[in-house]
Amino acid sequence: MPRLLIALILLLLPPMPLAAAQPDARLLDLGWTTQDGAVKIVAHLDRPVRFRATTAGGRLLVDLWPIADPAPRLLAVNAGGVGVVRQVAVARGITRLSITLRGATRYKLFTRSSPYKLAVIVLPPWRAAIPLPPSVAYRAVRVRTARGWSAVHVVQVDLADPQIALRPVLGSGVIPGNEPTAAAATRYDALAAINGGFFSVRTGHPLGLLVIDGKLLSTPTGRRSVFAITSDGRPVIRSFTFRGTVETGTGRTIPVLAVNRPPQAGGLAVYTPEYGPLTEWHRYAAVVQDGVVAGFAAGRVPIPERGYVLSAAEGEGQLITDSLAADQPVRLNLVIEPGKVVHAMEGGPRLVRDGQVHVPFRWEDFPTAFARRRTSRSAVGITAAGKVLLVTVEKSAHSTGMTLAELAELMRNLGAVQAMNLDGGGSSTLVVGGRVVNRPERAQRGVGSMLLVVRRTAD
Repeated sequence: MPRLLIALILLLLPPMPLAAAQPDARLLDLGWTTQDGAVKIVAHLDRPVRFRATTAGGRLLVDLWPIADPAPRLLAVNAGGVGVVRQVAVARGITRLSITLRGATRYKLFTRSSPYKLAVIVLPPWRAAIPLPPSVAYRAVRVRTARGWSAVHVVQVDLADPQIALRPVLGSGVIPGNEPTAAAATRYDALAAINGGFFSVRTGHPLGLLVIDGKLLSTPTGRRSVFAITSDGRPVIRSFTFRGTVETGTGRTIPVLAVNRPPQAGGLAVYTPEYGPLTEWHRYAAVVQDGVVAGFAAGRVPIPERGYVLSAAEGEGQLITDSLAADQPVRLNLVIEPGKVVHAMEGGPRLVRDGQVHVPFRWEDFPTAFARRRTSRSAVGITAAGKVLLVTVEKSAHSTGMTLAELAELMRNLGAVQAMNLDGGGSSTLVVGGRVVNRPERAQRGVGSMLLVVRRTAD
């Protein structure tokens, strides 16, 4: 079918009823208070909204959606770690609170119902301190390398403690987005936190498999190693494969090749609510809500809270126009194998396998220069007793950093029988009890994902 004709068909198809479920929320008021060096900014709304937070250029940006565009507001706080707060509409249905930060700060976000409120609390770093239970142990050591001494920081986590859990989280809470590891640790009241897998520095997209609470948020990259928590609570390191399909009410099956990233030729991409309020720009998209095709759209398409958006690559709009129809039931199947996992985070390459140093960086498609570079490193390991090791290595004037081979030897010496590399360099950060214990190469870099040790909450 000619490309122009496909575009015309899409324009004639019924648009998605973006507000079919309920009208957008209204922001009723915005205020602030201060206590013990912390500033609380409270948005009063008439119903729950979705939100995300990120830092950029000395500002904390909190986006709220879907929300009826309110009039702009300006709060001159000038107290604690907050300068001014600006409330502006950044897109249709999306309102931003732009909070100017003063000095080193951390932040938390809370919601309350009846009436609904969203509170942003900006606090000094010392207010983020958290005591550690015996099941989370930290130590700092110095290790000799071929070039001198290297500073190493180690957290050992005993997952046998029923009061704690290990889980990945998204930077800023959405894809794409990035956030300093320390900021995410404060948001979640984490006992410890380490930066996660690789990501796009420009956009914050995770690069590789990411599963959180059983939801597949990003697909695997080839044969790279993955740290995962199985459905029975065991930590494992291995590679996974992915297959995805959309089954239509007419019995047709369409391959899904991408999750929360642009579509590839020959298949569809799916954008889930974890991507944020809007997809990237696409010429061909179908919106699915509650298992039914709600409509078709082009451009940056709103993602429904109880659904997803399907998109096709440029020139392949027939995958949508010839296969889907409004009000048609569809079924999305996203499967990773083997086994069932609750959480998974891709990194690589593997460092230790069955108690032996094993660094197959070429097999996992990492360049030789990456393996041999002496730099800051982060790694995760599993001991014979099933305890998890979170490890960072510093690269500074007083610490040599490590190659992957040296990092693998270190992980084995620390007791890991399985281990893999995480993102390193400027991303490498370890937070213990609310405090950054290693020296990042530069200012803390925002990263796309983190691995956190948190206290379990009552169901």
